[in-house]
Order: sequence, then C-alpha cells, then structure tokens
Amino acid sequence: MEGGPEKVMEAAAEAAEEVGAEPLVGMLDVLLLTVLAGVSVYYFFLRDNNKKEEVSALKSFTISPTQLQSRVNDNNFVSKMKSSGRNVIVFYGSQTGTAEEFAGRLAKEATRYGLKGMVADPEECDMSELAQLSEVENHLAIFCVATYGEGDPTDNAQEFYEFLQNGEEQLDGVQFTVFGLGNKTYEHYNAMGKYIDKRLVELGASRIYELGMGDDDANMEDDFITWKDAMWPKVCEIFGIEAQNLDINMRQYRLTVHEEYDPARLFTGEIARLNSLKVGSQRPPFDSKNPMMAEISVNRELFQGGDRNCMHIELNIEGSRIRYDSGDHVAIYPINDPALVNRLTELVGEDPDKVITLTNVDEDSSKKHPFPCPCTYRTALSHYVDIAFLPRTHVLKELAEYTTDTAEKEKLLLMSGTSEAGKAEYQRWIVHDTRSIVHILEDMPSCKPPLDYLCELLPRLQARYYSISSSGKVTQ
Repeated sequence: MEGGPEKVMEAAAEAAEEVGAEPLVGMLDVLLLTVLAGVSVYYFFLRDNNKKEEVSALKSFTISPTQLQSRVNDNNFVSKMKSSGRNVIVFYGSQTGTAEEFAGRLAKEATRYGLKGMVADPEECDMSELAQLSEVENHLAIFCVATYGEGDPTDNAQEFYEFLQNGEEQLDGVQFTVFGLGNKTYEHYNAMGKYIDKRLVELGASRIYELGMGDDDANMEDDFITWKDAMWPKVCEIFGIEAQNLDINMRQYRLTVHEEYDPARLFTGEIARLNSLKVGSQRPPFDSKNPMMAEISVNRELFQGGDRNCMHIELNIEGSRIRYDSGDHVAIYPINDPALVNRLTELVGEDPDKVITLTNVDEDSSKKHPFPCPCTYRTALSHYVDIAFLPRTHVLKELAEYTTDTAEKEKLLLMSGTSEAGKAEYQRWIVHDTRSIVHILEDMPSCKPPLDYLCELLPRLQARYYSISSSGKVTQ
C-alpha cells in the first residue's frame, strides 16, 4: 500500500463509518440464525439423550428372573459328608464330656480302616436329614449317647430325642450302631442308648452292629474298647473292605506359637466369650454356652465323713435375672491346682507362659479348637484341660510313642492293649493307685510327650453339677 501511516488510519476510519452506517447482518437474520442453531443442538444432542433416558426408564421397569443360588447350610451334615468325601458320622449326646470324647476317638479310628469320619453335635444338626444319609455310599451313623438323670437325654440330645419320639421320618437304608453310656446303680440304666437303638429300627434303619453299653460303676473304658474293637471288623465286612487297622498319625490339632500378641485378645479362663470374666461384661440370657460367672460369697464345710465332704456354698447372682427352684442344678467350673500345673510343665520341659493356639487340621470340622484360643499353656492347664483325670488306655498308647526306655514303653503298651493281663495292670496301676498324667510322667522319666499333644489327648475340664438346696422364691 502506498502512502504513510496517516493514509492508512484514515482509510480504516472511513471503512468503520461505512459499516456502522449500513450493518452486514440485520436483526431478522440474527433471529433466524438463533432458531436454526437451537434446532441443530436439539437434533444432534438433546434428542439422543432423551431417547437414552426413555430407554433407561423402560429398563427400570423390566422384571428380571430371580437367580437361585445353591448354598450348603451349616447344619446340613449330609451335604458336608458328600462334599468332603466322608462316610462315617459320629453323633454324641454328652453331659460331662465322656460321650463326646468317645465320639472323637471313633471318628479318628475310622481313618485306620480306610474310612473317613466326622463328629457331630445333634443339637447343631438338622436331624431330619438323617433319611438322606442313605445317599452316601458305604455310610455309617454311630450314636454315642449318655443317659442323664432319671433316664433322660443329655441337654444337647434333647431335640433329637423329641424328633425320634414325634417324627415319622422313614429311615430305610440308613445304617447305624449305638454305644450307650450309663451307670447300673441307677434305675434307668442306659435308657437313652436302648431307646435310640430300638427307635431307629422301628423307623426302618438297619442296625449293622449290636448295641454297646458302658457301665460307669464298673469300667466304662473297658466296655467301650471291647465294643469298638469288635464293631470295626464287622463294619469292614459289610462294606467289603479290608480290616487293616492302619497305624497312622492321629494328631487332630496343629500348634501355633505366638511370639507377638495382644494381651487383651488372650483367653484367661473364659468358657466361651472373650473377656466374659471381667466385671460388668457378662450379658444375659445365660445358659450352658453363656454361663454367668457368679462370685462365691460363702464357702464353708458342714461336715466330713470318710472320703466325702459336705460344703455350704452361696453364689452371688444379683442382677442376673436367673430364676431357679430347689432341686435344679448349678454348674461349678473347677480350676486345677497351680502346683500340679507347674509340675507338669516342668516334667515336659515347657514354658507355662508360652502363648499358643491349637487349630483343627480338619477344615470342615465345626470344632476349630479344643478349648478357647489363643491362651497360655498355664491357662489351658489350669482352666481347660483335666490334668487330674485318670488317663484312658488310648492316651497310654500315644504316650508310649514318646517313651525311650524299653521297659517303660512295654508297660504302657501292655496297659493300652486288650489282653487280660493288660486290663488287670491298668486297673491296678492307673485306677487303683489313682495315677494322673503327672504321676505317670514322674514314674516314667523317659516319657517326654509334647505338651501341646497332651492338651489334645487329655479330656476337657468339665463343670461339676450340684443340686440347689435353697429356693429362689424365698427372699431373705
């Protein structure tokens, strides 16, 4: 462009004046453009979104078919047996722990005969499924049941007893055998064992071995061993398997030692719920699985005659809302002598304050621990394990595996056997002389079993039941 800056500025000013005087786009044009833009936005954007919202609204009213998922119920014992490949189930009715102990021994021994067993509490099972047990190949139901009181079932077998009384379930094809625990000094000796054995046959089940009965007034252990040692070969014969009685590892629990732990998470003698021994932490309703830990307010001896004592004991149950009548029972949880606990840990060379957990190696078992865990050995031996109990023959057999002296080992094996000489020696050396596990280890210094295995082998320390002589209806 020719000319200076002034010429350029003048030309621009003139152009601006021309634009202002005559606009390039009129108001009508602007209005039309606005309408066209709005229609375009609606067509390309809002129209699609509205369609999506309409589709979503329609989908929200669509009825989808319900998906039914198969789920194995915790109390469905037949499903558990099928899924885990088990064919022997041992039910127990136990008040003091003996029947439960026998049931555990039978379930373990099944493995020695090529079978696979499990222990079951009938209170935690849907016993109406008993009829479906015939679906399991080579199955066997064993009932270890104690008679309590005046021919009554134990607390955990009460519902099963009522089921047998009232039910009309046909048990055709179900194979079973029964071992009853009783005492001949009582009028209704082994009433529950006899009833269950008879009633199962009436409902169509097949008894594959005769009823066994143990007498606590004589020798319950001997009765049990004699019965089971004859029962297993008969079972193998019916199932068409070899009665081989394999010598295999019978450990049921795996030991975990805790080097680091939270003291607030350790059990210190509680029966079930952690910290339930602390004042103010107990919560009703109270029962055998959630007992009220009442303080003893009065404890005095009334008289002593022979080897028996008569004690007057008063328990403080204030605020518990527990009601009772004369003749009801109160359970007293004992504690082992601290000197006995210390002596046992000394004999096996173990630290009593070591924190442990024993976990069931059978992941399908409903009983994960033999007693509340984690805890110290001292707590386990003081509150949970009956170290004053006279060891049964199966315990002696296991002790022999940890005995190095030949003479001591042979003596243990003799007493654990079924020979007449072995039975007589067991009666003399264990029963008559009242030897506990501590006495045995003192008399057999070469016997050094692991303490965790003793906690597994020895029975659980049980509550002692006493009749209540006072009446809750009387207020003093």
